[in-house]
Amino acid sequence: MKLRFQMNCKNLVYLFGGVIFVGSVISGLLTTDKRWIGWHFSRLGEGGMFSSTIFNISIFVAALIVFILSIALVNNITNINNINKTKINRAARIINKVFKIIAFCLFGVSIFPFDNYPTVHNIFGYSMLFTFLYLCIFISKILPIFPQQFYIYGYSILLSTAVCYILFLFLGVISLLTVEMILFSIIYYWLVLFAKGVSSAVTIEEYRVI
Repeated sequence: MKLRFQMNCKNLVYLFGGVIFVGSVISGLLTTDKRWIGWHFSRLGEGGMFSSTIFNISIFVAALIVFILSIALVNNITNINNINKTKINRAARIINKVFKIIAFCLFGVSIFPFDNYPTVHNIFGYSMLFTFLYLCIFISKILPIFPQQFYIYGYSILLSTAVCYILFLFLGVISLLTVEMILFSIIYYWLVLFAKGVSSAVTIEEYRVI
């Protein structure tokens, strides 16, 4: 039973997305300061209100889920047998570090709200984004088990990020909230595909052994 839980990366990713979504929606509905709609999601965690507490707790819980996901992913990756074992062990180490960094950044975002710690909050937030982008770009070299379309999608996320920030920073035609919604959606979809791919690789190997 324990092994099945550790290998269930897909459900952990769905749980992560669900916690972020539900926490943001409830916080957005309860907050009395609607200015976050014109700013960004992190504004939901400001003010020390009940709504901001819900938002920050949801981010903290999401961080715990990502930490558990890092363990589950390592468990799955180390059980992939159709790739050189040295390469698999290296991939497991990198994936473990990457997802623990992301979990650490989420903890930071939840503990240091933007209104009181703007610089620290942004460091954690952008470090998380750059860590995800690193994984999207280099996953083809780290873990070559996915179809080519998956790697192309990862490269397109980098392009989408650049376009979004050009539209926000230089042209001012979209808000930071819009940037965050777009990037979270496309990166989360990448994460779902990643978890499914890793889980499928292990399932195929187990089936072959049987």
